[in-house]
Amino acid sequence: MIYIDKTVFPHCFVKEKRFEWGEPYTDVIPIFNLSVNPELSDIEFTIEILGKNNFKSNLDKLYNILINKEEKFRLTDFNEPILDREFLVSKILTFINDNSNKIAPWDNELKIAGEEFYLEIIEDDLKKSLKFDRKIY
Repeated sequence: MIYIDKTVFPHCFVKEKRFEWGEPYTDVIPIFNLSVNPELSDIEFTIEILGKNNFKSNLDKLYNILINKEEKFRLTDFNEPILDREFLVSKILTFINDNSNKIAPWDNELKIAGEEFYLEIIEDDLKKSLKFDRKIY
């Protein structure tokens, strides 16, 4: 059976399969929204990707990093100046509020891979480095 799971956000393409020996398993592939203006600054581009795809944990971390002015220490290869910190923080809060009632596929009972796994896949697809805290606490 193949279907789109709309109970999670981002929605997922789901295939129910069987191993050669007959045991069933489910293949779940998130459908990410990557339509973001490529001319945005690296940090704003990252915020858009995180927010449009319900990466709550990384949005929360990025919010704390910006509030505490720790971007140069906690974000890999981050060298750009932040000109409007309040705007970025406001944008993150908007996404956090928009996603508050949405369940991410990595947070539900299927517990597929974590956020960082998918962020690395997105980076490979976009051929662009996202600015998020890569340390897992």
